[in-house]
Amino acid sequence: MALRQTPLIDFHSHFYDPAWMPAQPPGGFSAAFARARAMLTDSDAQLAAMDAAGIDMKVLSAPLSTLVGPGEEPPVALSARINDRFARLVADYPTRLLALAAIDPFGGDAAAREVERAVTSLGLGGICLDCARGERFLNAPECRPVLEAAASLGAPVFVHPVSPAGYTAHLAPHGQVGILMARGTEAAASVLSLVRDGVCDAFPSLIVVIPMMSASILLFAGMLDHEGGRDEPPDPPPSAAIKRLYVDTMGFDPDTIRFAVATLGAGHVLVGSDWPITPIPTNTGVNYALDAAGLTAAERDAVRGGNAFRLLRRG
Repeated sequence: MALRQTPLIDFHSHFYDPAWMPAQPPGGFSAAFARARAMLTDSDAQLAAMDAAGIDMKVLSAPLSTLVGPGEEPPVALSARINDRFARLVADYPTRLLALAAIDPFGGDAAAREVERAVTSLGLGGICLDCARGERFLNAPECRPVLEAAASLGAPVFVHPVSPAGYTAHLAPHGQVGILMARGTEAAASVLSLVRDGVCDAFPSLIVVIPMMSASILLFAGMLDHEGGRDEPPDPPPSAAIKRLYVDTMGFDPDTIRFAVATLGAGHVLVGSDWPITPIPTNTGVNYALDAAGLTAAERDAVRGGNAFRLLRRG
């Protein structure tokens, strides 16, 4: 008899209601986003594709930067529309869908109130934030109310990449991977700003999740401890905040997954793909990647879905 596996949950997966989508995606997006539009906006097709791939559940998210022009502030009402729709979808498919509320991190107190409504009234398990807007990162003072609200509610914060002006065009000649590198670097820099400015220390219960393309921040933990040539790190050391991060498996490279598990622990790694912008992960493919990474059975179960259930308060 085959052993029953922990449900496979894709933490990094998107859905957009057609009513939210602009006629053309904002600048800085790759052809992959345009090609995925039909699947991105069709919940029935997504559920059917999940069945075929062996994905038990997915976590809905709709980063606001994909719905407005570069550097533009999203309308206040847009977050509420998205979050209400997500709550209805989760209610309709409670065994298949989870969701992260779409929140404008630069929206101050009004955005913080939407965090509280989305989590406490709508029952959404966490929030999705754009990592930057223009020259501002998440350490900007106007982001504090949102981060404080998420920390107080125990709601995980998924720091989603955006396309940085200039740098995205600079790397675009290197194809889709070049664009992802630009976006991932912007998100890593935003998380670095949280660490260096003491935001993570100010909110010790803050749960931050990053995509694997932003995992370069993990490489700098030791360097931060000894920044400026100091022999002894401060107390607490900056590396402690970095070790609190969670990271998804986007890319599904066994060596990269092994690095993330060794650095953060299996309890801080989540299956996540960026589907349907990227190819859909399959049950077989995920198991192969986790086995090739050398994970134990308990570690594999945690990464496959146990950690997502825990973070989103489903178990």
